[in-house]
Amino acid sequence: MEIRRYLSLLKKWGWLILLITGLAAAGSYFYSETIPPTYRSTAVLLVGQEQQNINPTPSDIYVSNNLAQAYALLVNQPSVLQAAAKELDWAPSWEALYFTVSASAPQGGQTISISATSNSPERAQAIANEIARQVILQSPVSQQQKASDAQRGFITEQQALLQSQIVTTQKLLTNLSQQAALETDPAKLDDLNTRISGLQTKIDNWQRTYLSMGTLLNQSAGKYVTVIASAPLPGSPVSPNIPQNVLFAALAGLVFAFGVVLLLEYLDDTIKNSEDVQRVMKQNLLGSIARIHPLHKPQDALITLNHPHAPTAEDYRILRTNLRYAGIDSHGSALLVTSANPGEGKTTTAANLAVASAQAGKRVVLVDADLRRPSLHILFGLDNQGGLSSLFLEDSPLLDQVLQPTEVEGLSVLVSGAPPPNPAEMLESRRMTNVMRELAEKFDTIILDSPPTLVVADANILASRCSGALLVVDSGRTRTEAARRVNEALTRSQVKILGVVLNRLSSRRGGYYYNNYYYYSSSKNKSKDKTKSNGNGNGRGGSTNGHSPESVPKRQENR
Repeated sequence: MEIRRYLSLLKKWGWLILLITGLAAAGSYFYSETIPPTYRSTAVLLVGQEQQNINPTPSDIYVSNNLAQAYALLVNQPSVLQAAAKELDWAPSWEALYFTVSASAPQGGQTISISATSNSPERAQAIANEIARQVILQSPVSQQQKASDAQRGFITEQQALLQSQIVTTQKLLTNLSQQAALETDPAKLDDLNTRISGLQTKIDNWQRTYLSMGTLLNQSAGKYVTVIASAPLPGSPVSPNIPQNVLFAALAGLVFAFGVVLLLEYLDDTIKNSEDVQRVMKQNLLGSIARIHPLHKPQDALITLNHPHAPTAEDYRILRTNLRYAGIDSHGSALLVTSANPGEGKTTTAANLAVASAQAGKRVVLVDADLRRPSLHILFGLDNQGGLSSLFLEDSPLLDQVLQPTEVEGLSVLVSGAPPPNPAEMLESRRMTNVMRELAEKFDTIILDSPPTLVVADANILASRCSGALLVVDSGRTRTEAARRVNEALTRSQVKILGVVLNRLSSRRGGYYYNNYYYYSSSKNKSKDKTKSNGNGNGRGGSTNGHSPESVPKRQENR
């Protein structure tokens, strides 16, 4: 049930969810377009001596890690920023660099990442590289690193000279060895051997010196800070990230929209569907009536008469059938049709139900028992001079004299007549009991249109004289508290509540038009022919779907 409820909410409020989400995404897009692009470039420094030492000790690594963390703090120091601003010809004050430069040194690593942001990619690159250079120049080991670099340069140069001499002498030694192998003269052979021995001694000494220089080179490496990756020229801005901004804004808008929908549903305590009827009123739903439109004049509300093949007319016939199964089928049975408040469609429901019952072959009388605001005479276009109130006069006419036939065979209407000064007392009088008895003798079914139950006491008085009551609830308008109160009021009157009619049901609230699609399609042509033969203008039953009953003036509203 919860899944169905959420799907129903999504169907009902989908337009609002899409609207809020779309507005959030569009707003984020247009706002992001106004933000100047920001570029970021990053230079990477390495702290330590591990580039030269192929076998670093754990102590070397530990010291380098601590130095990397310490040097990362040096990036935003005033001395570094001032020197960088001077070298870059920075127009703003050097303090402005503080907000464009950041540094990070990962825990356990030996690198420092120096990032700079700017509206210009070239400027971002230049700032990052210059800050890295100033960190190196102003680092505590800078002078030691310079001396070490000079010493290492000299050793490297000497190693190159020794290597060249060793290679040259080895070639000479090889030539002399070849000559000695071919020489037969003992004197010359002794001379060659002496020279070979001298050259070999030199080579051995040079090689020992070369190895010593290599050891000294490693020992003179020391700690240093060097650039291992210069800052590149950024190819695209890092901000604003328009796709990401739009996505986040859309997600935020979606969450906000769902929150708004849930809040609206929480604040909306009206009866909207059959689940609400069962949950709030604990009553059976006997019928779901779709909104009737267009209502250009009051008579348009008689959908069962003017458009008998329309889907809404079929809803009234379904209601008629359900009432018969509910127990209103005996001769002379009286049905009270009421609602909690005015304007919820009880008059329209009573009138169409009476027409549908008469079309089924029953003798039906429709009584306008709303003596305060009568409207049945307007729906049927009848004279309201003489009616129910006339029967309470001293020189009252006979019942047959005030009953008015309609164009529907078997249906008569007892209009309210002139408004009396004391309607409640009249309805509670013995004369009303006699009127009801006379009507029961003449008709199969008596349908009474009563005033709203929560407004005046008339409905409760009439309920005690009826076989059952039909409660009309306006979908999306009748509040749960009103529904509970009218249910309790009718229960106290000891009348049998037959069930509830959910009136003016929208397609968004119950899937009404989906349920009646097949009926509408199959009866389309019949509806056209039937309405033409009845002389009611436009033919198709579907033409009744347009404006809501609220477009009718107040006195002519389908109450």
